[in-house]
Amino acid sequence: MKNNARVKLDFMGFKKGELIMFCMYVSLLLFACTFMITPPFTKVEFDAAIKDYQSKAVAAMGKDPAKIKLKDAAEAELKKMARMLSSYVDMMCYGNYDEINQTGFTVYSQDGHSGQIEFTVRQGITSGQVIAEWPKDQNNHGYMFRYSINEDGLRDVFTEVNAGTTGCTINGLSPLKEYMFSYYVVYSDYIGEYCDPVFLTVL
Repeated sequence: MKNNARVKLDFMGFKKGELIMFCMYVSLLLFACTFMITPPFTKVEFDAAIKDYQSKAVAAMGKDPAKIKLKDAAEAELKKMARMLSSYVDMMCYGNYDEINQTGFTVYSQDGHSGQIEFTVRQGITSGQVIAEWPKDQNNHGYMFRYSINEDGLRDVFTEVNAGTTGCTINGLSPLKEYMFSYYVVYSDYIGEYCDPVFLTVL
């Protein structure tokens, strides 16, 4: 179990669609966690901020300066609330990788002092899309990525993808299903072992 994990704050740079999907995902998971006893605001309040930003972002598509200003303010408020939630999660989880992962936030973990990012999987910008990222191995010749619905009877049936970079995007997954994801490094003369799986409920 990793105890040096923190919430990754990459969501502060998300664009409209990705930010909305990410916040919806956090809302779905975080407020269902029994160890999240007294969050800084309620699920209803967070969902209202998501809906407010979504509606104002749509209204601002006409390029009206006044509506763009309202959209920007709603975006800033939603990111502020997400940042407050991330700080709360860090405080409540005490660096526990698995607990942070259950809240819907992406986990940032350090390996010693290197700042190396651990294997992470997060919701993409469209329904059924997942984005996976893992640290680069300097001696690699490629990566194999695999995923499966995490249900009884299907745990040993995986889809494998040959990924030649430090991440990949998977589309067409079943919404509201929990998946398990892992990867291994391919070297010139042998292959590594699959890492411990990461679990994600897909939107």
